[in-house]
Amino acid sequence: MNMKVVKVIGWLRCMAMGLALGGASLGLSAATTAPGVSGAPAAAAQTAAFIAKPANCTNPSDALAQVKCSGKLRVGVRNNYPPFAYREDDELRGFEIDLARRLAAALGVAAELTVVTPANRMAQLGEGRVDVVIATMGHTLQRDSQALFVRPHYHQSQTVVLGRRALSVESMQDLRGKTVCVTVGNSTNAELSANGARLMLFDNAPRLVDELRLGGCSLVAQDDSFFASYFRQADFAQAYEAKFSFADLPWGAAVARDTGASLASALSTTLRQMHASGSLEALAQTHRVQSPFQAAQRTLWARPDCAQAPSPSSSPCALPPRDNQLAPTAFVQTVDKLEKSIKQATGIQVTLAMLKSEVALNLFLQGIGFSLTLVAGAIAATFCFALVLGAALSARSAALRWPARLLLWTMQSTPLILLMILASVLLSALGANSPWAALAAAVVVIGTINGSNAGQAIAENMSVLRAEQPQRTVPLRWAVGHARAQILAFIVNATRASPAASIIGVPELLTALTDIASFSSERITTYTLMLVFYMLVVATVVWLGNRWQAYMERMELKETAPRRGTLEHADA
Repeated sequence: MNMKVVKVIGWLRCMAMGLALGGASLGLSAATTAPGVSGAPAAAAQTAAFIAKPANCTNPSDALAQVKCSGKLRVGVRNNYPPFAYREDDELRGFEIDLARRLAAALGVAAELTVVTPANRMAQLGEGRVDVVIATMGHTLQRDSQALFVRPHYHQSQTVVLGRRALSVESMQDLRGKTVCVTVGNSTNAELSANGARLMLFDNAPRLVDELRLGGCSLVAQDDSFFASYFRQADFAQAYEAKFSFADLPWGAAVARDTGASLASALSTTLRQMHASGSLEALAQTHRVQSPFQAAQRTLWARPDCAQAPSPSSSPCALPPRDNQLAPTAFVQTVDKLEKSIKQATGIQVTLAMLKSEVALNLFLQGIGFSLTLVAGAIAATFCFALVLGAALSARSAALRWPARLLLWTMQSTPLILLMILASVLLSALGANSPWAALAAAVVVIGTINGSNAGQAIAENMSVLRAEQPQRTVPLRWAVGHARAQILAFIVNATRASPAASIIGVPELLTALTDIASFSSERITTYTLMLVFYMLVVATVVWLGNRWQAYMERMELKETAPRRGTLEHADA
């Protein structure tokens, strides 16, 4: 291509961007001079100051200076939460996407969009990968310690619990023992866990609807704003309903707490102007976002006392964050010091979320208790079932052997997960939804599968012993002693299989840590700790099993010594 043509095209692009940014800024300036809105000249002056480029861009002093020097506002957004942010025709669209672009234009820069998730949006902000997060993030007191939220807020929602119309759920109390599907990092997950709900985690909200339709989830919890578009679909509205809602939650843009104060102030001024002029309400309506909140905020911020407030973020007109702080443990400060010490010594960030709040600690301790009970039950069930099936497979009567062989074939050809699901369906049909009922079912399933294999080993050793001593009646304990290595292997296998019980609602450690991760948004340390716990449990079972094997070997030597002496005497 001719170099002159390239230069002309580049010049036209620059001019188009300048006109777009200028037009957006003029639009916001015009909004500040809307009839009935006081304080417009001051707001316009503030906007002009925010657009001005710093004199020194070599070492920007804060986030706002960095934005103006770089000519771009790096915005963390979602890409799977319609109508707020979603990808269509390989392009990001939605209410929050357009809001991000307007806020950037008000600063005289371009918006650079980076996709974030609820699980990593705070980390992206804290690590300086984005300047601001506008990603369906509720403003809570808990999050106030992690980021600086921009006020006024741009939206407000409630969490709604949704399920099939035939399912009887009316309040939070009805969720005890039931599984509720949620997204990682949702601010109300802790409240659901504290009320006894078992949480199943997903990384994005559309998966909740998919699992609901496929039957993987009977109940889901998410912002009412997300479900609004689905309820406009006749088949969805006919099959599902909102059971109840709770937790009014204002949504806000968030910047880094340590360097973002001036950027927050600039964005706050722009949001106040957009509310007062009605442009934010119009933007919400354009994207079919339910806008009662935006309408109320337009009236509020058009009032002289709100419009003239020196700082919108500190104005009494701004909504407070939702108080969702969890009661801390008595030793939370010690835990914080331990985390800092590990960070300083190793450079690894460890977050011990399960030790910081009473809710998380109770879940953690309950999970350990259920896990140890489950392991003990699975071991006992495996051993007992091995004895029963081993005796039945070795029986002289065909009436005992053939049913035992049929059961053995069934257990060996059916996956553990499938049997767990069948047990869950049976429990639901019987109306037995308590954690203890689920625990008992899991013990039976794990014990039956592993005990059937151990029982087969006992029966095979019984056949060998009978062939070696056809004139004697071989007791079952001899076959158990000969098969002790195989029995131990299946007992260890039963121990390792115990976390699978989480899929039917047993509140063991995996379930408990999943619940904790759902509101702490920290999963690496949490699941590493679970891995260490089960490694220690398995190692303990192996050690005890080896002790049992040694005992069985000593007993076998005592019993076989007289028989060997008798045989030697007969040979002599």
